Amino acid sequence: MEQNRFLSPVVWAAAAAQVLALMVTLGVIDTGLSESINAVITSLLQLLVTFGVLNNPTSKENF
Repeated sequence: MEQNRFLSPVVWAAAAAQVLALMVTLGVIDTGLSESINAVITSLLQLLVTFGVLNNPTSKENF
């Protein structure tokens, strides 16, 4: 059975991470932490987005 890309939890996690990263970058979400920690948080969220974009839920053998 082939999985639909839009039903993949990885795709939804990547979309949520992108929205959160954008909100942190624009200052909508104030973490109360220093700018360097905000940069680390944003970088980690962008890594999740990259993983979600590169993920292929339709193939069990490939990434």
